[in-house]
Amino acid sequence: MVSEGDNLWDLSEKHLDRVTRFEQVRRMNHIKYPKRLQPGTRIRIPMKWIRSNPVPAKIVSIQGSAQITPVGERTAQPLAVGNMASLGDEIRTDANTTVAIQFADGSILTLHNSSQVRFDHLSAHGSTGMVDSRLRLLKGRMDTKVTPAKGPGSRFEIHTPSAISAVRGTVYRAAVKENGKTSNIEVLHGKVAVTGAKQQRLISAGFGTQVSTGKQPLRPRQLLPKPELGDIPERIREINWRVTWKPLKDAVAYRVEIANDRSFDTVVWQQRSEHNRSAIPDLPDGTYFVRVRGIDSLGLEGLNQTQLITLDARPQPPIALEPIEGQVLRGATPTLRWTKPESASGYRLEIAADANFKTLLLDQMALTSTEFKPAELKDPGTYHWRLTSIAADGEVGPVGRSRSYQIKAIPEKVDPSLSVSEDGRAVASWRPGTSDARYQVQIAYDKKFKEITVDQTVSEAQLDIPPSTGLTRYLRVKQIESDGYEGPWGATQRILPPPDRGYWTVLIGSLLLLI
Repeated sequence: MVSEGDNLWDLSEKHLDRVTRFEQVRRMNHIKYPKRLQPGTRIRIPMKWIRSNPVPAKIVSIQGSAQITPVGERTAQPLAVGNMASLGDEIRTDANTTVAIQFADGSILTLHNSSQVRFDHLSAHGSTGMVDSRLRLLKGRMDTKVTPAKGPGSRFEIHTPSAISAVRGTVYRAAVKENGKTSNIEVLHGKVAVTGAKQQRLISAGFGTQVSTGKQPLRPRQLLPKPELGDIPERIREINWRVTWKPLKDAVAYRVEIANDRSFDTVVWQQRSEHNRSAIPDLPDGTYFVRVRGIDSLGLEGLNQTQLITLDARPQPPIALEPIEGQVLRGATPTLRWTKPESASGYRLEIAADANFKTLLLDQMALTSTEFKPAELKDPGTYHWRLTSIAADGEVGPVGRSRSYQIKAIPEKVDPSLSVSEDGRAVASWRPGTSDARYQVQIAYDKKFKEITVDQTVSEAQLDIPPSTGLTRYLRVKQIESDGYEGPWGATQRILPPPDRGYWTVLIGSLLLLI
């Protein structure tokens, strides 16, 4: 279309393969006054007359590492942002890598991990804005965002070992399956003409197709819908927090990707999962975008569900070391010990009487050591404790997992006494301890209890003494708590033998002496 001040000579000089074309253009368009063109006039020009010049593609972003092999060379070179890819060059990406490539018309191609692409044609038709980009995906996956065509000379084609996909302004994905003989095309916006075995199908947005070598494209299949994500907190405060979503009918797997911005031109992390959940990796604190899509039985990947997330998991809380979870201590206050996270310079210690930390017993700020003994908290009971890291700049990290310990009193010494029952039996008895306590009773012929004749555990606070004649015996008792903790032995009692004139005829109390 003619603009103010245009003439055929200038148009030919600027856009055509040679300036002398102006006369042919004049005759073709029946122009009488070539120096006085009316603004807005449309001029027909054959495409073969329009000047074509090579234009390289530019590497605009890299996450990970990749290599480029210039045309005619065998040695690959490291790929860097700002590098230019020219006709015949090949780019390979390593594992956990994505590369964003920009073409002359502003179209963006994202080459994913473990992929390889070759540039078969990169040219522009002068300054018309028409760009001809043709590339070959040899293996792996790519996403494309193609700028709408500005004229009949615009072309954007992706060739795979089994198919050709041609577009004029759209967003779609292409993948070469691992066997190298099958290609998947998934259209997210616009339409894509997919050709295989000289047969073409037009694939609309929301649909995909698969093409095998020597076969025509499959009938368009509707892509899986967006998954519904589970609740995501305003700030994610723990490393490896899991993002979840509702399972999709007909999905055999899911792809999860994380990027620094909504464009997803490059991704910082991606994972294929067979489950409807995925743990977010250990990334630096900051704002990210996560997107999830389903994968069907053909390997076609569905529509994206995208969500903004904020990671704020640093400094990480320490790992509690001592006491271990649920440990019971007898009559002693423990020394709490924990690890030192890399980015922590101080700690907050909270101890509470309840697991929800509503009743705080201690709130110690700005501890610098990795151990602390709460000497004032010594009463029997259950204590819950947790730690928070504080960075050198004052940033407070997420609260760590809580642990608990229990302080129990040491059982008192059991001091037995002897008495005679109504039927004449000798009975040892003592003051009962806790309701579920048991008692170990020993009777021996020596003070050191090496010649033990009775070693019995009872639940009652008494024991019948078996009869004996002629020898002095010794008695002791200790309490055993329900958790197996054994208290100290009580005082050792001496049992004197009864006189010969009668069995247990003398009052037992007169035979018992305290050692």
